[in-house]
This record gives sequence, structure tokens and C-alpha cells, in this order.
Amino acid sequence: MELLKIGIVGAGRLGGFHADKVAAKTNAQLVGVVDPVLESRKRIAQKYNIEHYDRIEDILPSVDAVVIAAPSVLHYELVKIALEQGKHVLVEKPMTTHGAHATELVKLAENKGLVLQTGHVEEYNPAWIAVQKWFTGIQQGKRCVIDAVRTSGYTFRSVDTGAVYDLMIHDLELILGLIPSPVSRITASGFTQLGGCEDSAFAQMEFANGSIARLTASRIELEAKRQMTIRTDFQTIQIDFQNRQAKRIKPSNDILMGCFSPKVVDSARMTSKASDFMQNSYLTEVLENNPVDALALEMDCFISSVLKKAPARIPVSRAADAVCVADEILTDIKRRSFSVVDRPVTVPAASQTGLVKSA
Repeated sequence: MELLKIGIVGAGRLGGFHADKVAAKTNAQLVGVVDPVLESRKRIAQKYNIEHYDRIEDILPSVDAVVIAAPSVLHYELVKIALEQGKHVLVEKPMTTHGAHATELVKLAENKGLVLQTGHVEEYNPAWIAVQKWFTGIQQGKRCVIDAVRTSGYTFRSVDTGAVYDLMIHDLELILGLIPSPVSRITASGFTQLGGCEDSAFAQMEFANGSIARLTASRIELEAKRQMTIRTDFQTIQIDFQNRQAKRIKPSNDILMGCFSPKVVDSARMTSKASDFMQNSYLTEVLENNPVDALALEMDCFISSVLKKAPARIPVSRAADAVCVADEILTDIKRRSFSVVDRPVTVPAASQTGLVKSA
């Protein structure tokens, strides 16, 4: 059996997880680990009896591919070095922290005929996979409205980037893969409480086909959430990524045929049905899914892409597009943070609008 020789670049928490996944594969060999911190790389090296290095250049002659789990701001430089040396790359999300850099890396991988994949692990979440059967209309261009919320408490990790690249990037990639229409407008705002990068970010994406996506990402919340609600004119899909659950709420055929329109239902009948109308007239289907090892599935996909030329679940161009959109969101957040309003906007009193009677 052909073995893919893989090195891990970055010996932190996530790098350790990736090392575990590679070591468990029968079609891959964990060759070594790279990290500038001696204690970190020795921990993984001793666990698996492998070599350890302080620079990526030192491991490249011994491997076919690398998994890059270093801080996000280093991704561009490390991926570029690996690709230029002819190595396949699985890089943790985000691919880079600049859209132009992400686009450059995609072209470099294509020119060299190498596999470049990004670790958008939510694509392997069983709840997301289960609801694909409900997305047909949207994927064919049907207009939708999406609300995505991704929050956590402050973990003191990934502090080299903010909430957009740490959290929101997951939902950006999923949404770009779902809606087959160009992004036409982006507006955003955000706040920094701890200093450094944005700790909360709020964005709205408008698409050429009329779809809208509203995104919230915050790493200073008391409650952790990973949820998305997708609405069209004939269904609402609710996804809880954290608990691997999904729900579809769909109006009955009577509703879709207009049987309950105010034009055809008199007030007495409407009143009699109001108490249990939603329960009786909207159909709910719930999907609950067993846990899966999403990182292991991600590693399987990467190894298959290299050894068997299998198509990637996440096109690398879409991962790059997510970075480009994240750039636009951050640009608008900064614009609003530092902009100066030239003149105040006067809002008329209610008495002047005719909404209330003047005294």
C-alpha cells in the first residue's frame, strides 16, 4: 500500500490533534513535527517516536505533504514555502489572513499540480451533511435569507486574529458554497473589548439573486453557539452545529395553495384556528446525528485527494473566496470604527411626523 508521508507544522493544541489523526491512518505515515518551541515539538515527537524540527525547510525533504496548524498570520509564508518545494498542503482555516495571498496560493498550487486544502471542518459536520437534501432549490438559485450565529467565551487562543478569521470564516465558507450567486454588497461593524483584533463582528452579505446572509461572530459571550437558520418562501431550516441537530419547518400544502389567506378566510374562522394554527399547519422534521470525528474525515479527504486524485469536499477556490470576503468585512469594520460623521442627522419628533397628536 502506498503511504503518504506527512509532517505537522505547528505543535500546539490543534497540531497535536492532527498528529493523532495522521498516526491513526493506515495509508499515511507521520514523519515529523515542526515548531520553534522545543518543549511543544518534543511532546509530540516523543509520543510517536518521530523527528522534530524548528523550521519547515528542514522537514520538507522527508515528506510528501504537510499539515499546517501554525498561527493564522503565518499561514501564507508556510504554505508558500511548502508548495514551492513541491509538497501537498492541508492548512488550517483561514487559508491566509489576506485575500490577495489566498488567491496567489491557489494559483501556485494549480501551476504545480499540487493539492491545497483548507480545514473548514464544519463541512464534515453530520448536521450540515444531513440537510444537503433540503438545499436543492437554493442551489438552483432560489432566494434565501440566512442568519448565522457563532459565539464563544474568550479562550486566549488564536489571538493573532479576531472574531472574523477565528469564528465567522466557518460560516462564510458554508454560505458561499450554498448560494450560487455573486456577492453584491457587504456591510459590517464590530467591537474590540480586550484590545488588539475585533472580539465581536456583525456582517450582512447581499447577493445578486436577492439572497441575504446576516452573520454574528463573537468570542466574548457567556454562551457558546454554532447555529444557522436558512429561510426560503417554502421552508425554514435550523442547524445546530454544536449538537449536530437539524430541523426543517415547512408549511402545509393548504398554506402554499392560499387556503388560509385573509382574502378567503373570514375573521371568525381565523380566530378559531389561531391557538394551534402553527402546530397543525406547519410540518416539522427533526434530524439528530451521531458524533463523528470531523478532523479524521478531513484527513481522509486530504489523503484521498493526494493518493487517489479524489475531488476535495471544499474547493480551494471557495476557501480563498471566504478569505476575500472576510477582508471586505474587516475593511468595513475598520471604516466604521474610525469614520467621522460630518454632521448629525436630525430625527423629527413623532409629533412632527403625524404619528402622534401634537400637545
